[in-house]
Amino acid sequence: MSNHSIGSTTSKVEYTEVTSLGGTIESSDDLVRRAESAASSLSPQETLLLDRYCRKVDMRILAYAIVLCILNQSDRGSIGVAKLVGLESDLHMVKNDFNIATTLFTVGYLSLEMFSNFILKRVGASRLLPTLGVLWGVVCALQGVIQTKYQLFAMRVLLGMAECGFTTGILLILSFFYPKHKLTSRTGLFYLSSPLANVVSGPLASALSHIHHPYIKRWQWVFILEGAITVLVALLGYYVLQDHPEKCRFLNDEEKRFIVKYKQRDGTLGGSQHLSFSDTRRALSDWQLWCMTIASFSACAACGSVTVFAPEVINELGFTSAQAQAMSALPSACGAVAIMLAGHTVRLCGSHWLACSLALLTALVGSIMMVATLNVPIRIIGLCLLGTGGFSGLGISPGWNITANSQTVANSAVAAAMTVFMGSASGFIASNVFLNWDAPRFAIGHSTNIGLMSLGIVACVVTRISMGRRNKRFARQPSELDDGFRFVY
Repeated sequence: MSNHSIGSTTSKVEYTEVTSLGGTIESSDDLVRRAESAASSLSPQETLLLDRYCRKVDMRILAYAIVLCILNQSDRGSIGVAKLVGLESDLHMVKNDFNIATTLFTVGYLSLEMFSNFILKRVGASRLLPTLGVLWGVVCALQGVIQTKYQLFAMRVLLGMAECGFTTGILLILSFFYPKHKLTSRTGLFYLSSPLANVVSGPLASALSHIHHPYIKRWQWVFILEGAITVLVALLGYYVLQDHPEKCRFLNDEEKRFIVKYKQRDGTLGGSQHLSFSDTRRALSDWQLWCMTIASFSACAACGSVTVFAPEVINELGFTSAQAQAMSALPSACGAVAIMLAGHTVRLCGSHWLACSLALLTALVGSIMMVATLNVPIRIIGLCLLGTGGFSGLGISPGWNITANSQTVANSAVAAAMTVFMGSASGFIASNVFLNWDAPRFAIGHSTNIGLMSLGIVACVVTRISMGRRNKRFARQPSELDDGFRFVY
């Protein structure tokens, strides 16, 4: 039977929703009895209260997070559009200088990533995350006034450092606000912002790049205006974002009491809990978590290929720069649809690991098509498959990682940080395998993606086997030691 453990007590409403997410576990009989015995634990009024609570969080925190993340992805990917409208020639960039610039962003991003959630727990999401948005918006705009490639290198490092902690922080506070069985779908919606950013930024950057000014070049407009927009939106975060449900301003007292009690039973009330280094070290020592994040690594490599290099790949197929900028939205649009259907994919597959494997397989097929031929229609289809598979995996893997590792606040925080860290680390590869001299086939880049997608599929299978064995061990525990936690796969 398909099931998803949500703690020592499970209501009928919880059980029905979680079952749709898949994740068969060996101790299903025990969970069924627990679900049946607690079927009436949520009254109709409490069910309505939970729905009302989730809508409030959706319309404020999640919606704002999606908008700011769209700008986040657009700002970091705008360098790809700037390249097509004169960045390289104006800054006298040669050979692999562009690849160096994109790699240095990843260096800056990863420099503080693993420490970001410690800072967030101490400073608070409502203050830290908007501040990060303001910082990276300013740095993005400053890229529009640089004069040399070395200044660009420095700005890319600073941009990565400024963005560091945003995605991890959002994932962590989502785990604070949403019950476990709601988290995967909300995480998927948050990651929908990544392909939407490409859909929006491609035509937007194309329009910005056509602005003519006697002193400001077209690629400079791309950076300046996108950065300015980000700063304005980020400032709203000081009024919208909240640290955790217990101190949330837009919830009334009844909703606060209800969600605190509910998440205590859910075992995921981590907003006000202490996060220690010892708990973090213990969570980091779990090889299974590292194995899970390989799937995120692979999916993000595919997404990075689409986000940064799709305009260049399309341009090398014989299209003009303007056409390439506009058409770069196509694979991301396919990816956006795939993320919206990710939950349905999990339900159809009956498990997260299989749905994630199929997503990576789709990206694998797209990469094979890209490396196998120079036929333009086939390569466009292959690029769309790469975007579909990559973003679909991004809609499944992070939510699965956090949901499956939500036994303690340390596990949730480490799972969120590791997911983003490994996904960002894929930028080292994606930034250095699409080389100018390898155009138009880009055989090195697409062959690398083939290998990474295959590795991600293997990681999903190994994780599935490991979780099944661990759940069997949990089921054999004495009842007084069994807290109801089970890995979801």
